[in-house]
Amino acid sequence: MATTPTRYLRIGDLARRSGVSAKALRLYEQRGLLRPAAHSAAGYRLYDAGSLAALSRIVVLKRAGFRLAEIGQLLARDATAATRLLAARIATLERECAERAQALQALRSLAQRVVVPSTLDLDDLVETIAMSTQLQVDWTAREREDFRRRAEQLGPTGLAEAQALWPELIAQVRAALNAGTPAQAPEAQDLARRWYALVQVFTGGDAAVARKLGDAWQAQPDAMAAQGLDPALFAYVGEAMRAAELSL
Repeated sequence: MATTPTRYLRIGDLARRSGVSAKALRLYEQRGLLRPAAHSAAGYRLYDAGSLAALSRIVVLKRAGFRLAEIGQLLARDATAATRLLAARIATLERECAERAQALQALRSLAQRVVVPSTLDLDDLVETIAMSTQLQVDWTAREREDFRRRAEQLGPTGLAEAQALWPELIAQVRAALNAGTPAQAPEAQDLARRWYALVQVFTGGDAAVARKLGDAWQAQPDAMAAQGLDPALFAYVGEAMRAAELSL
């Protein structure tokens, strides 16, 4: 009985069939996640039904939130790695679910206060959304009371001005870091002094609160990234503070 010849797809065909770009397919090949089933006489990549099945697994795992390096470990069927990666992903999703539940509750509370469309305060809505998606920290009752008292002392205008300074300062620190400015340089130390001053406004000079805040940022990379922060930037600021003989 004659065997049915294998039907191959070239990379453009596979891209159209799967909805995955040719650039992404080449990246998956570079990472060892997807390999052509064969090559044509002219050297073109050729893919078969097995390639489509492998690609579908990659797509599913990416949609589940796994990075390419993690997908490689899962595709290798390493049970130990799979257990660790799944536990980490579950923890991340549980945290995201908790944050979304908090955001949902905040928006429901706001919706209950809106009797008619004309009573909706846009500033109130924006503030509610911002508060529901900000950094999650387990503050004590005393710390919350201290925050409230400092906010009253600053007043709405002073508080808004202090908050408005953060994005600009973060951008300036990022620019100095990307430019390769040494943390010991005078301009980097000046940025560190401004950073220190803003932290003092929020923490009231309480070192324990500052440490708790720093630990919370490090533990919540999604919140950190949303504010334009990352561990490298924190490390840079910390080094600049030490150079300026400052300590949080």
